[in-house]
Amino acid sequence: MKTDSDNCIASLTTAKTVAAISSIQITGAGSVNILRKIFRPAGKTVDFNEGNILHGFIFASGRDIDEVVIGCEGKDNFSINCHGNPLIVENILELLKRHGARVVEPEEIMMLLGRGKYGDNTIAVEADIAAAGAASLAGAQIIAHQLKMGLFNTAQSWLKNMNVSQIEDIGACAERILKDSRIADFFIRGVKVVIAGAPNSGKSTLFNYLCGKEKAIVTDIAGTTRDWLSAKVKLKKITAEFFDTAGLDEDLSEKNIIDSQSQKQAVDLINECDLVLVVVDCTNPAIVMAGLTEAKKKIAVFNKCDLIDKSAVAGLPYGVKISAKTGAGVNELIDWIEQSLGVWDFDLKKTVCFTERQKKILEQIASAETKRQIERLITELLKCCLVIS
Repeated sequence: MKTDSDNCIASLTTAKTVAAISSIQITGAGSVNILRKIFRPAGKTVDFNEGNILHGFIFASGRDIDEVVIGCEGKDNFSINCHGNPLIVENILELLKRHGARVVEPEEIMMLLGRGKYGDNTIAVEADIAAAGAASLAGAQIIAHQLKMGLFNTAQSWLKNMNVSQIEDIGACAERILKDSRIADFFIRGVKVVIAGAPNSGKSTLFNYLCGKEKAIVTDIAGTTRDWLSAKVKLKKITAEFFDTAGLDEDLSEKNIIDSQSQKQAVDLINECDLVLVVVDCTNPAIVMAGLTEAKKKIAVFNKCDLIDKSAVAGLPYGVKISAKTGAGVNELIDWIEQSLGVWDFDLKKTVCFTERQKKILEQIASAETKRQIERLITELLKCCLVIS
């Protein structure tokens, strides 16, 4: 049953997990009318004017659902801050829906509010949405720089100087932006790092050390890990999701269906990740590993250096020398990871793109053959009507 305007939308804007506090945003014509029907103030009066903070209860059918704090953030725009139990959140969203609000994904609300704040500046609207999900503070800073400077300023400058600019210069600039964006993306979305190597090389021990706790089972029996595990870890500059994989062995791929699938999963992860840590048992470094030929970026990690003498360690090939068991060298390994990905000395104020839409438009600008094409594409980059997929 709908009793208010279809323009009223609501969404959970915090994570869909158990938390201390969850926040539900409701905005659009009819928001106040809906809140009046489901909100009981703790005091005697209730004032939904902008800037007020209201304490009370969300109720339905004569019973309280939860104690909440409502923030009046603007005209027809409110945040309902409730306890972070998913059942409570679901009940409140269902109540809002019954009273006429359309429940949407958080991006749609952020887009609507962004349009009210930035008008037709599409890059700024995208920046608000993307910054909320950035994997690191540095990622959020990179995105924020594109809002008025960075990408927005560069695109405006292209339009302003179109008559005197060369197509080749604009294309070259677009290519540089795309190249820098690949590194910026590691700050914004994090990286996927696969820990690979032969069975019993110490992959799971390294994985556990990086995680700071034992997530993977570790034994002296080769081939203990058959399925992959993952964990997100905050490094020095970026966030990395590490994957512990089954030991790579060509013989295992034909042993039985379980081992065959484990080998395939490991190879698939290697081909899809940003970086592979090739873990080698330095007490037996001659073992050749399968499945690593297609990996784009690799770091050789010689493990178990605590089991050989210093002269033997010095004689190992180029790579990081560590002991995953004691943690020796792991700090240096983290430096190698960030340096190999290009994030170590990356300038956070570089001009980059941070959405797939922006990337596709810049790719077209880089290959455009006429100024008319470029002008149309830049206008689309700046003022496109966004659609939530």
